[in-house]
Amino acid sequence: MGRHAFRGGLLIDGTGAAAISDCLVLVDDDKITYAGSGREIPDGYEIHDIAGKTIMPGLIDAHLHFSGNLTDNDTDWPTEDNLQKAVVAVQQAHECLEAGLTTVGEVSLFGIHIRNMIEAKVMKGPRVVATGRGFCATCSHGDSHKVSIERNLEGHPWGECVDSPWDLRKAVRRRLRENPDAIKIWATGGGIWRWETAMDQHYTMEEVQAVVDECKMRHIPVWSHCFGSAYNSVKAGVDLIIHGQSLDEETLDLMAEKGIALCPTINFMPAWLTTFPPKYDPKLHDQYPGETVAEKDLNRIYANLKKAKDKGILLTIGSDSFNSQMTPYGETAVGELHAFVECAGISEMDTIVAATLNGAKVLRVDDVTGSIEVGKSADLLIINGNPLRNIRELTVDHMDVIMKEGDFIKKRL
Repeated sequence: MGRHAFRGGLLIDGTGAAAISDCLVLVDDDKITYAGSGREIPDGYEIHDIAGKTIMPGLIDAHLHFSGNLTDNDTDWPTEDNLQKAVVAVQQAHECLEAGLTTVGEVSLFGIHIRNMIEAKVMKGPRVVATGRGFCATCSHGDSHKVSIERNLEGHPWGECVDSPWDLRKAVRRRLRENPDAIKIWATGGGIWRWETAMDQHYTMEEVQAVVDECKMRHIPVWSHCFGSAYNSVKAGVDLIIHGQSLDEETLDLMAEKGIALCPTINFMPAWLTTFPPKYDPKLHDQYPGETVAEKDLNRIYANLKKAKDKGILLTIGSDSFNSQMTPYGETAVGELHAFVECAGISEMDTIVAATLNGAKVLRVDDVTGSIEVGKSADLLIINGNPLRNIRELTVDHMDVIMKEGDFIKKRL
């Protein structure tokens, strides 16, 4: 830590306000004490000249998994040794921070423990907002069907099979004993095999409502995975829709009315649809251009995101990273920013807000981080370039400084 003055660069503060040229940002230990136009620097600061560079908040990935897996094979996910997965999960947390993710929304068997160890300063990593394992229906996304239910319960890295409204209420209560920050459910499938198709509802309205009602009693947010229709989750009153690939006008309007956010994970989808190809539905897919069903599905997803943006729904960045090979931590999230601009036509500034302050709002840490404002945590990136000019100038390689809570994780000035 210490006292640091970053002067002369372009300030993008994460709030959506106009960028400030020739700026000054002062950091005292772990807090921001000034952010704005250049002025005289008080005595006692180490001065860093960042002319020609951009200073902005650390990135927030609102949806990923410290799964600890080494492959993208869903049979391996529960059968790999749990201790091995825990070790790999710790490395995945390191990879996040080293790639500029200073805060993450996390769903896995290991995330709460990793969060606790980071907060206790036993290890370095991003600020973790953790759910523990999410809840899924039997024979749904999160139930690796080629191994026994017992093995899934013991070793699945991010899903726990729970069925029926009252059992889901009891499962939420048990999870609260682990001190999670949110509760995750899989309301629809994920598309891995015949009885787990992405578009199907896998929790009934009564089941989704039971989770939401239980969580509202305890004032804990609910995040809902919805590859297919999100209407039941939105009607029940969840706080965040993850993926949201099939949001019709009624659902979008209800999301806007209720203030429900969307984490679309669009950069992750090409790899997912290549590994787990979607089932062709002429009525659904032939509305969109593309040579293959996967291409049509991608264009459907991009169009869906544009509609959400036009409705004023709060958007966040999420990578859905779950192993370092298929979805590299940090790099996949940065690619999500590129996809927002290049595939969905969202402006560079709105994309940066989605990756910073919006993410903090959804994760309920916006009083601590997400923007460069006085009193907030010194979670900063200094980019060798200007992402408002070209979003592709925001890459992991272009990050000259990564700072979390006033500590330099990377310093190349």
